[in-house]
Amino acid sequence: VCLVYGMRPVEVQYRYDEECARQHGALNTDDAQTWLHSNQQPGSINTTALSCTISVSIPDYMSPPIFVYYELDGVYQNHRRYVKSRSDVQLAGKTPTATDLQGCQPLLYYEDNQSQVINPCGLVAWSNFNDSFTLSKVNARPPVQIPVSQRGIALSADRKHRFANYTPQFFNPVLDDTRGGGNLTNSTTGEVMNVNQDERFIVWMRTAALPRFRKLWGRIDARLEKNDIVNITIDNRWNSYSFNGKKSVVLGTTDWLGGYNPFLGIAYLATGGASLLLGIAYLLARVIKPRKFGDESLLQENKTRL
Repeated sequence: VCLVYGMRPVEVQYRYDEECARQHGALNTDDAQTWLHSNQQPGSINTTALSCTISVSIPDYMSPPIFVYYELDGVYQNHRRYVKSRSDVQLAGKTPTATDLQGCQPLLYYEDNQSQVINPCGLVAWSNFNDSFTLSKVNARPPVQIPVSQRGIALSADRKHRFANYTPQFFNPVLDDTRGGGNLTNSTTGEVMNVNQDERFIVWMRTAALPRFRKLWGRIDARLEKNDIVNITIDNRWNSYSFNGKKSVVLGTTDWLGGYNPFLGIAYLATGGASLLLGIAYLLARVIKPRKFGDESLLQENKTRL
């Protein structure tokens, strides 16, 4: 059952960091970093120069909701220093003490000005993933854009209790190549969103346990047919080239067992099969060479009685 339902969801994945760099003539990591830095100058981003387009073919019918993930490989969010570099008190909208903010160093004060406390502070917030994806179905006539919503991708408990409704202060205000990631500016309206309104930021702030992980970026509430061709235009800003990291975009459906993952079913079948073989082996050993029953007269108490 686990194997059948683990393989029932439909999934398509595409690694895009190398492809985006290749489309702009960057054939190695040094060229890719130069390309990325030169188009992220203080106060302005050359989105045209940073964007790239990939095409994916839908392997089977995908019913809504279809989830859009980004997958990162080689990103150690589980590093002790990284995990501690945040203030949950600050994120909850409360007044933090100096002790609460201590873990945010060296990303506590903007430009080392102690009157300008970064909020949200710390490495986790500073490295906020800021690539974005625009999807369109190109085999439709005419081609249509596929709406992707971020509503409901974060846990309701996080939205209600862990992240407060306040405006960020001094948080990645200058968009240049020295920042770790993005700020909370709405890409459509250009307005700065409150902390609990940006669900992609909330999802990012839940650190991953392994260096290869996926995080939910959005959801599609429309179906995709088999053999549909989907173009994904990527605003490629988040720098994974400096540490040879990998970035992928994933489209996938789910069922009651989760997303596409046959591992659980395979593990159960392998464990059950091994147990069955061992059971048969022990049974054969018992039948072919049965254990000799003991002679009660040889017991010590019986020998003493005799």
